[in-house]
Amino acid sequence: MDYSDTTVIVPTLNEEKNIGKLIDLVRKNAPGAYVIVSDDGSKDKTKAIVESKKAYFLDRSREKVKGLTASVNDGVKKAKTKFMVVIDGDLQHPPEKIPEIVRKLREGFDVVVGTREKVASEWAFHRKIMSKTAIVMGQLRLLLKGIWVRDVVSGFFGARTELFKDALRRAEGKFEPRGYKVLFDFLKQLKKPKIGEVYYVFGLRKGGTSKISKTHIWLYFKSMFK
Repeated sequence: MDYSDTTVIVPTLNEEKNIGKLIDLVRKNAPGAYVIVSDDGSKDKTKAIVESKKAYFLDRSREKVKGLTASVNDGVKKAKTKFMVVIDGDLQHPPEKIPEIVRKLREGFDVVVGTREKVASEWAFHRKIMSKTAIVMGQLRLLLKGIWVRDVVSGFFGARTELFKDALRRAEGKFEPRGYKVLFDFLKQLKKPKIGEVYYVFGLRKGGTSKISKTHIWLYFKSMFK
């Protein structure tokens, strides 16, 4: 099947150990899809690897505002296809689920959320509590708009590209650009969207280190009030 109606957006920061394999897997599972790697200023070989794979490298190294949400937003602005899928560059999200996400978008869903069915590794107790708290807080915030999403903090999702671009045109200032929960920021701007789900197992990071810090927790809390 051809996926030339889809752009896969990958926000990155120092993902040389993963990005080449991820691009290969995206192309294997979604042949014909456009790949935009929106990079936040990597100091490793991420750029060289992306270019060797002939994917589009969006260099954000000179941007004043850094962050995963800012990277995704800039990637969306470059997308020209009907549909878009956001996936992390660390291989914790399964590229083999992209066709399922796109299928639901083609069926008429506005947004399709990759919902974590389980986590492949055993998280520390404090991380479980943090994740659950973040999800519940996000769910309550979205319920004020009549929106229900099980995994509101998912970093793996698809949407109609024009819907996302419209949200940015109307309310980009309502997004927390330095934060990590772009899906949450996006959903806050929608009115009664048709939302689908695709279940997946949240995998182990294959290489590199996690970028999440206490600052990102604060930024997520802050975004509740935007």
